[in-house]
Amino acid sequence: MLIIEDDANIVDATSLLLEDAGYEVLSARNAEQAHALVEQRPDIDVVFTDVNLHGAVNGIELARQLKQRGSRASTVVVSGDLGWADTQLDADMRFLAKPYGRQTLLAAVAEACARKSQV
Repeated sequence: MLIIEDDANIVDATSLLLEDAGYEVLSARNAEQAHALVEQRPDIDVVFTDVNLHGAVNGIELARQLKQRGSRASTVVVSGDLGWADTQLDADMRFLAKPYGRQTLLAAVAEACARKSQV
């Protein structure tokens, strides 16, 4: 799983929750790092990205770019800005509102893993 988030505290907290649940977690702070990791690790099953990233692209656009480059990962898109909740997402993407609790996070990731295995 790849977490793309520019807030180090959120990366740390989310990574700990996911690692405790048995997931292997990689993280990227921006689009460039995400592209490099996906290039090195084509086995990434789930991309977990914040919508509002520092840089030229948002998390939704970044997930689509990764797909165009061959990633087969399903995507969980997160944001505290609920205006994004109504955004049209691709079939392999789901929106998760911040703040989220442990159970909600784990359910969203498990569902993303199930979507990936159906591809």
